[in-house]
Amino acid sequence: MSDHDDVIPTSPQRREEEAAQHVLHEVHADRHLHDVLQDSYVTERTEADGQQPILDHPEVTAAIGADIIADMRRMLDEA
Repeated sequence: MSDHDDVIPTSPQRREEEAAQHVLHEVHADRHLHDVLQDSYVTERTEADGQQPILDHPEVTAAIGADIIADMRRMLDEA
C-alpha cells in the first residue's frame, strides 16, 4: 500500500463516482443503505449537499430501487 492509496481524488465528479461505487459494493454485501451512506468513505467524498447526489446516481437507483431511494431521501431530509 503506497502513501497515495488514501488520497481523496480532487474532482467532485470522481469523488461522487467513487462514493457511488462504494455504496453499490456495500449494499450488494447486504449492508443497509443508511449505514453505508454514513461511512466516512462516502461522507469524505460528497460535497456540501451530502449524500443526495449519490442517491441520484443511475447505477445506485437501478440497483437499489426508486422506492427505497425515495424513502432514504425522506430520512435524510428529516435528519
